[in-house]
Amino acid sequence: MLRLSNLPMPGNWRWRVVKWGGVKFCVSDDCDCGFIFIGSDVVWDTVYPEEIEIGNHVHITTGCVLLTHYMSLDDRGWITWNKGHIKIEDYAFIGTRTIVTKPVTIGHHSVVAAGSVVTKDIPPCEIWGGVPAKFIKKIEITVF
Repeated sequence: MLRLSNLPMPGNWRWRVVKWGGVKFCVSDDCDCGFIFIGSDVVWDTVYPEEIEIGNHVHITTGCVLLTHYMSLDDRGWITWNKGHIKIEDYAFIGTRTIVTKPVTIGHHSVVAAGSVVTKDIPPCEIWGGVPAKFIKKIEITVF
């Protein structure tokens, strides 16, 4: 089902197809209050899609990769597989070709620059970028 989300369709409809594939969204199907944009060619972890949680008014742009399982080495040097929860909070923007891996939370109103690799939590209202993603600057939010 998650592969169907890469068929041609408007990005603001794509989240409904991804929801059928198991990804959790914090909006209901009949509610237009939570606009979500998902670009084309986004790769969703198909092993644990239920470990991905997306908030309202989130933008996930073209070619991003969201991985909920990752490899690590134990004390003996053996490979072990772990799973973690990815949470993208309200009003976050994920730039083109960003990779989100390991258990992370991307805070509300945060921006992740294009081509970044996110391996740790991003606090609310901050801009992060790079490989691995690092803090760039704070965002001032004014509420009207």
